[in-house]
Order: sequence, then structure tokens, then C-alpha cells
Amino acid sequence: MEEKNKQAQHTTLGDNSLAKDAATRVLSLVSHKLKTPLSIINGYSEAILSTVKPKEMSNFNIKALEDINKQGEKLSVLVDKLIRFANISDLLPEDLEKKNVNVKKIFSEVSSKCILRDDSITVNSSDNTIRRKAPTIEIKCENDTTVHADGTLLAIAIEELVDNAIRFNNNASKKLRLFYYQDHEKDVLAVADNGVGIREEHITKIFHKFYQIDDFFTGQIEGWGLGLALVKRIMNLHGGNITVRSQYGVGTIISLVFPKINDKKLKSI
Repeated sequence: MEEKNKQAQHTTLGDNSLAKDAATRVLSLVSHKLKTPLSIINGYSEAILSTVKPKEMSNFNIKALEDINKQGEKLSVLVDKLIRFANISDLLPEDLEKKNVNVKKIFSEVSSKCILRDDSITVNSSDNTIRRKAPTIEIKCENDTTVHADGTLLAIAIEELVDNAIRFNNNASKKLRLFYYQDHEKDVLAVADNGVGIREEHITKIFHKFYQIDDFFTGQIEGWGLGLALVKRIMNLHGGNITVRSQYGVGTIISLVFPKINDKKLKSI
């Protein structure tokens, strides 16, 4: 009986693994199938908008084309994220290209990138004034600080955290702090924000695929709910972990904790 139970458990685990692999393949297939029609929609709508003269089309048609192009671009970004998630899900720890990565450089590059694409910043075309201030991002890290990691994947993980800290923040003055410290000689990279915070009952769920918290942002934020699941996958590949500290209505700190690597192991790598 015990042997049968073991076999049944093994079969269940195998079935779950196959189901996850199949789901990942479906995500990848669907994403790639959407790329070509989206490229055509975005390309033609942009070409028409760039060549048409105001008198040749009604305001309604121009507005329709602008909306088609804008929503097409947003969908393209979402599809790219699906493809990225599927690709990273297929990676193994031995596939990573680890080296000593400059933490401050990644913090700075990711911060600039995320601020530039913040949709909440609008510019008044008549007097070129900004209606809403850009997020304030403070970086606390020494110039020569490094962490042993895959630089590309680390940048993706930090980008997802910073994007979330900006998007899920209804504060009129968005403030973020990116910082590094060591905890028992482990490297820790953290992103703190002054956003809405996360209720305690959600904290154990936010790293699940397709899970989104809709307390304040129902239907307003474009996304698949894959960002934090992707960050978790990246940290698992590095043999690290994630910690979350949050106070609802005050803000959140999410930390990426990298395993300690002794000097002998580092030299062998």
C-alpha cells in the first residue's frame, strides 16, 4: 500500500510538471502568433498617422487611428512580457551567465527606463508643462558595489519591481528608494515605495502567476500579473529568495536576497 501511495504521488507530481510545461508552451505559442498581426496593425496605423493631412480625414477617424495605434503598442508590450516569461521559465540554473555585476549601474539604468515610460506623466502641449511630477527615485549604493549574478536577468527583476512600485502607486508624489545592503554576508537588493501597500492576506499570493491586487486599480493597470512571478523565477534560478515587508496605506519594501558565495567557490566559477 505504501509503495502504491508513493507511485501515485510520483505520478501526480509528474502530471503537475507536464501541465506546467504545457501551459508555458501555450503562452509562448500564443504570444508568438500575436506578434505578426500586431506588427501590421501598429505599423500601418503609425504610417497612416504620419502621412495623413488633417483636412483629408475627419477628427473622428484620426482619433480612432490614434487609439488603435496606442492600444496596439500597449498590447505589443504585454505580448513581449509573455514571451519573456515563457523564455525565462525554460531556463535552468546552469544556463545563467553569472559574473560580478555593478549594482548601482543597474539601479540607475532601470530607474531611467521606468521613469521614461511612466504613463501617469502628462505634458500640456500648449505650454509644455508637466501635469504630474515624475516619480522621485533615490539610489543608496556605493559606486563599486557588485553582486554575483546574471546581469540581464537581474536587470529584468529590478525593472519589474520598479515598474510595479510606480504603477501601483496612487500617491500624488511617488517616491522610490533602491538600496543595497548585506545581511549575514548575503547580498540584498531592495526596492521601497510609498504606494498603497499590500494587505497581509495578499502577500503570500502576489508571486503566483496571473495574480493581481485590485484594491484601487481595477481595470486601470495593463498587465498579466506575471511580473512578480517572473522575479521569483529569476531568484530561484540564482538560488536566492525574496522577502516582502509592507504596511497597508504606507508602502512596501521588496528585497532580493542572493546566496553567499565563498571565495574558493567564486574562483572555481
